[in-house]
Amino acid sequence: MRVRSCTATTLTAAAVLAPLAIAAPAYAAPPGLPKGTVSAKVVKIVDGDTIDVMRGGKKLRVRLLEVDTPERGQCWFKTATARTAALLPVGKAVYPLADKAPKDRYGRWLYYAFNAKGVHVNRNLIRYGYGKAALYKPNDKYIKVMLAEQAKAKKERLRIWSGKCDGGGSNPTPTPKPTPTESDPPSGNDPRYGTCAEANRNGYGPYRKGVDPEYSWYQDRDGDGVVCER
Repeated sequence: MRVRSCTATTLTAAAVLAPLAIAAPAYAAPPGLPKGTVSAKVVKIVDGDTIDVMRGGKKLRVRLLEVDTPERGQCWFKTATARTAALLPVGKAVYPLADKAPKDRYGRWLYYAFNAKGVHVNRNLIRYGYGKAALYKPNDKYIKVMLAEQAKAKKERLRIWSGKCDGGGSNPTPTPKPTPTESDPPSGNDPRYGTCAEANRNGYGPYRKGVDPEYSWYQDRDGDGVVCER
């Protein structure tokens, strides 16, 4: 899904969780969940990083925080969506956890999600190469962990980092090799493109200031410390 920065909404913690705080379904929560998680029921898997949940008779569209899975029509979209469906089966319990800002600009609720076995779904998707780490300001509770998990997935060339596409199997998708220029800095593992749009089309980005060397290759037009948002 497209990565966007979010602006914190002035709400109390109680107000943030209000849609999830009434008539809670009677699920036995797994041990070890972070403080603040609540229970809901999965009613639909929209894609790899978006689900619908039911709580107290209210259906909520939930965008999983700090993870960005491929868009419909892109390589690994179906696989990432299937992975989320396996981790969060429809009709089963999910345990959402809020961060600072409760919603994104599209009105979707922003949560980390833990399944009935206590698995941190957002983190699992990144660790095994189903999606990329994505910062949704000001929600940054686990971003350092997510970036560390992404580094492991990239090193092991898992799924979206494999250079292959899941749309038929084993035929590799060649990694683009743009012509280098004299101004290319010596650091950065990804290919350098002329624009962020071109980088995104080839599956690269976003890049964070002070985290990704590739950040310096592109212009941060909105000054949010992130370039090549998708």
